[in-house]
Amino acid sequence: MLTNALSKVPLKYHNGLRNGLLWAAFFAFAFGLLSYGAFTEENKTITKETGHLFWKKTTETTIHHDLSERIPYLIEAIVLILVAVVCLVIALRLTQLSGKYKNYFAIIKGNDKLLIQQIADINNSNPRQVMNDLQNMIDSNYINGYYIDYKQGLLVDKNYIPEKFVRKIVKCQTCGASNEVVIGQSNYCQYCDSLIIL
Repeated sequence: MLTNALSKVPLKYHNGLRNGLLWAAFFAFAFGLLSYGAFTEENKTITKETGHLFWKKTTETTIHHDLSERIPYLIEAIVLILVAVVCLVIALRLTQLSGKYKNYFAIIKGNDKLLIQQIADINNSNPRQVMNDLQNMIDSNYINGYYIDYKQGLLVDKNYIPEKFVRKIVKCQTCGASNEVVIGQSNYCQYCDSLIIL
């Protein structure tokens, strides 16, 4: 579930988000430790000095803090440390996701069309997740010039033309422009980039 949610974050925000999460984890952990330190402090000694150089008088007062006064510090410490752990886990998942995207890019590079199942087999992952990841990469402009043919389960280069093809001129339903399309392939309007349905 977390990976699915993170895969919706555009790639250009991954580094900034990861760095922000790491800083948030650091500060949450530091303040959590401070709160825990306040919880463990049962007695507090206050030293007060009065008088001058030779006539100084030192008074020490010890204040005892009951457990009921210290419990809020413990709760605060637990919450802050949990926030730090969650931030670290999310940052780790973002790092893994970026690595997965780089792996996809290496597989895709130089291919005109690939079966989604093939990519999933290479990465030993779920084809549905691979399709979502690839669509996110396309939407984030991490890979340009590709689209997913959901009907055939293919990742296809927009410039790919099959060996056996039939061309036809059709009007775009969105903008009305005439486009030369290849039958049996997903086609996009040259002018408005919308999908042309035959």
